[in-house]
Amino acid sequence: MTTSSMQQSLPLQTELVRRARQRRFWHVVRYLFLVGSGLMFAFPLFWTVSSSLQTWQELRSFEPHLLPSVPQWTNYADVFAAVPYARWLGNSFLIVAITIPGTVLTATFTAYAFARFDFHGRDLWFILMLSTMMIPRVVTFIPQYLLFFKIGLINTYIPLTIGAWLGGGAFMIFLLRQFIMSIPRDLDEAALMDGASPFRILFSIITPLMKPALTTVAILTFLGDWNDFFGPFIYLNKPALFTAAVGLRTFQYIPLETTDPRDHLLMAAAAIMTIPMIVLFIGAQRYFISGVVLTGLKL
Repeated sequence: MTTSSMQQSLPLQTELVRRARQRRFWHVVRYLFLVGSGLMFAFPLFWTVSSSLQTWQELRSFEPHLLPSVPQWTNYADVFAAVPYARWLGNSFLIVAITIPGTVLTATFTAYAFARFDFHGRDLWFILMLSTMMIPRVVTFIPQYLLFFKIGLINTYIPLTIGAWLGGGAFMIFLLRQFIMSIPRDLDEAALMDGASPFRILFSIITPLMKPALTTVAILTFLGDWNDFFGPFIYLNKPALFTAAVGLRTFQYIPLETTDPRDHLLMAAAAIMTIPMIVLFIGAQRYFISGVVLTGLKL
């Protein structure tokens, strides 16, 4: 290599090195930002678990304690001894066990109709259905409560579960419709030529391809009903029927022998309540993320 060619290659090598260093720098910045964001969003969960292992004196002290001086593992046993929390957890599981199949089944039927059938006023009905998402939930609570009160369904789980078997909600229908529309119609036409009925096409061809979307609907339904406080608080007045979300509020009024604050038991009960959600998301996060991405939504 001549001297002139070496002199010409030096600036090029310098530029490549500079660009490589710049890429590494932005990679480090990106990872630091993601780690910092992850720690920030995980801090409430960390604080809940840490607080659940402290005494009420530590929680009420002026100086915050990130970690308990002596972990109080008995707080978790005291939760079940103070109130029927195991029964309340079972009630919450019962509600989600009713609503998840109902939402998945009825939302699938409705979404399939909107995505594959051309009936009169289809687009208008779809727009009207989506417009219900703009109505605040609190606006409809009074007429719904009066309706269920008149027919004697207060202190039952029907007001909390019947909606799941009547369509499952506008958002769930919209999500599944978007997923079904991404499936080529050629599959439907080929099945029709073979003599398959619309129900056979739905259950044998489309539904197996909808696993990510159906898992997303199931997870969102579980999270919504598991964390729902307002609905059970309005319709359920008997302590034996309380859900775990409503049961958390009772820790402010537990009739114990002492009048000591029970914030540590409240945090322990909240930590117990988050366990099913964490396990569900970790076990199904692959399908959940796929379902969100494939339906065109953003996390």
